[in-house]
Amino acid sequence: MNKPLKIAHTSDVHLHDGDDGMPVRHAFAEVVDTVLDIQADLFLIAGDLFDHTRIEGDVIDFVYQQLARVPCPTVLITGNHDVWQERSVLQRMDFRQAGHHVKLLDEPEGMMVEFPELHATVWGRCMLDHAPNNRPMKSAPPRTRDLWHIGMAHGLYMDDPESERSSLITPQEIAASGFDYLALGHVHAHRRMHHGDTIACYPGVPAAHLGTRETGSMAIVELTPGKPACITEHAVLGKPRRTEHRTHRTDQPAGAGH
Repeated sequence: MNKPLKIAHTSDVHLHDGDDGMPVRHAFAEVVDTVLDIQADLFLIAGDLFDHTRIEGDVIDFVYQQLARVPCPTVLITGNHDVWQERSVLQRMDFRQAGHHVKLLDEPEGMMVEFPELHATVWGRCMLDHAPNNRPMKSAPPRTRDLWHIGMAHGLYMDDPESERSSLITPQEIAASGFDYLALGHVHAHRRMHHGDTIACYPGVPAAHLGTRETGSMAIVELTPGKPACITEHAVLGKPRRTEHRTHRTDQPAGAGH
């Protein structure tokens, strides 16, 4: 029997350099504050953590510092702004500097990581190119045993499976996945879809000026055995309350993937 699981989900942070990037950094720090406040069991970043692939030192160090504060397993995928290209920002990073609790899903054909302590698996694909032939839900695997089955995908949800839009995600793919929760990224507004037994969600963007509302947002998801995922849209004001950095042991990984 699965135990309850609390997930913090963000995407489309769009961190970048310069003074105009400060509100975005403040918003991401507040997201991390919320992960701590709610005592999340799992933190998901569903693509576009960075605004472009050329990000350099200070912003990278900021990400390491913020993720080092997170006490739970943390999983990232690439997005269309930080695609997996040679010498792009994610190619150059070593998330071990934040701690072994941080896992980047960097396989183009899809990668699953298992967290036995959470009775959960998380799957996602690495984006090489934001193009019509990129299908973020391609090869989504079936459930593993009786574990929570969680997916991550960065792309555009559309009803038309024949659309020529890039990185398409369809209702049919969501329903066929069987995920207990599908953490989406790419759309800058909070939105939920329910197809088959799967509830999928765009969490909105942490930085308000990048979204459609007066505040930024993220999603807080509670998985309870025998019930559908319960999702709360949580406001992000962009005013971090903490400056201390919490560090983690680096000798034990949080989960094992392939």
